[in-house]
Amino acid sequence: MKASFSRTLALGSVTLALGLSCLSASALEIGEQDKVQVSGKAYKLAPQEFSQYGNSYKLDTGDTLQLRQQVNRYFTQIKGQPEVELFGRAPGIFETASGTRLEFRNDGDVIAITGLSNIPGAVAKAGETASTVHFAGR
Repeated sequence: MKASFSRTLALGSVTLALGLSCLSASALEIGEQDKVQVSGKAYKLAPQEFSQYGNSYKLDTGDTLQLRQQVNRYFTQIKGQPEVELFGRAPGIFETASGTRLEFRNDGDVIAITGLSNIPGAVAKAGETASTVHFAGR
């Protein structure tokens, strides 16, 4: 009986060890595939910082992108479509909640936009991906 109990205990330990190693492997696989990006804290703009960006820009798609400020909130929209709120991330860099990224260049004369198709009214062209960069200028 004692030998039988020892054998059962040993088999149980091996089964538990195998089960844990499979669980660890599965957790690693899931962790690699299902990453969630969490944005850091928002960048606080200086009082007049957005004024150099608030304007209309002509997109390389032919649409007009408008930017405006309402107190301490910032918005963009493609002409005639619903507005989307922008969140400051760094000097000259803004993002929407859906992941569109606007990077102002040349003192605000040019915007490099990644994820443009997330803005209402933007039409993605065939072959575009979420990482396709569009440009807009004043």
